[in-house]
Amino acid sequence: MVALNGIKHKINTEEALVELRKFGRTFIFDIDTNIKIVPAFLNLFTKKSYNVSRFYNSGFKNFLVNLLSTETFDVIQVEGTFVAEYYDEIRKHSKALIVLRQHNVEYQIWERLSENETNPIKKWYLNILSKRLKIFERSIINLFDAVVPVTEDDADLFRKLGCTKPIFVSPSGIDTNYWKPTPQLENLYKIYHLGSLEWVPNREAVLWFIKDVWPLILKIDKRFTLYIAGKNMPDFMKNMQAENVKMIGEVKDGADFIKDKMITVVPLLSGSGIRLKILEAMSAAKLVVSTSIGAQGISYTKDEDILIADTPQEFENNFKKIIQNVEETNKIKNNGFALIQNNYSNEAVVGRLLNYYNALK
Repeated sequence: MVALNGIKHKINTEEALVELRKFGRTFIFDIDTNIKIVPAFLNLFTKKSYNVSRFYNSGFKNFLVNLLSTETFDVIQVEGTFVAEYYDEIRKHSKALIVLRQHNVEYQIWERLSENETNPIKKWYLNILSKRLKIFERSIINLFDAVVPVTEDDADLFRKLGCTKPIFVSPSGIDTNYWKPTPQLENLYKIYHLGSLEWVPNREAVLWFIKDVWPLILKIDKRFTLYIAGKNMPDFMKNMQAENVKMIGEVKDGADFIKDKMITVVPLLSGSGIRLKILEAMSAAKLVVSTSIGAQGISYTKDEDILIADTPQEFENNFKKIIQNVEETNKIKNNGFALIQNNYSNEAVVGRLLNYYNALK
């Protein structure tokens, strides 16, 4: 595994390597992907995607060339749009199958952010970013030997972009030994949102939920408490004051954090791909209340293994049902748990993907 380590959210390389080397040889390459005002401004006068260009580094390119010139691989899995920029060098120096693993349709994320933005200048700029990302994703999609998105929705979008290469949908897997049910500790009135707050769609979702949805839930029952956790929480969010809302920030152990909480909310208004936090919550037998966008890509049945709400009123109605029928709530939780065990465990997901790669060869 060869990984880029962005300076802004830099991980401790030595700590990471202790874990990652258990799975195979691992190299971590530091790179500065920070947004810089002058390059971002000058980029406006080109046709290139600034989102993508920030991930190109000549030192990393040389590292890849050296590695590919001295090693032989069967399959090279390129993780997402932003490192697809290195495709030419990979193809030039390796005869391996090259597969594009897409966690999201990136242009769609920025397109939705643009649609939801009210500031006209920011809306204009986000629109430029989304259009250029769409052009870039269209230009790369048929270079690879196969494309592996995480959802059927994303697969359909790639086909609409003109993808003619084989597509195999492979969702993210869940470590079901780590995310486990703890029914004896759960409190019905403890609600949580757990997700990286450096990701713009998550911040947008949390702020909307607190402003437009949370007051309606408190009217149902004042015992409800909302816990917001995630890495890189901005200072303005840490300092927010709202009734029965606790801004936790980063937690060391996600499974430990959710043990005593029964309900998770995923109020995404923009985004793409599949939400791991929903799969993790289901694996821990939590009740999930999500928007349609938040739950996209998951093979769920509404009102059977998950609750769906796209407006404040729909969230309110779902929470009324939760309070009024705890037996039904527990049934939905258990159905979600079964869904993960059968379809999204690491063992199930990885087995299907490896079979597909063997068939491609």
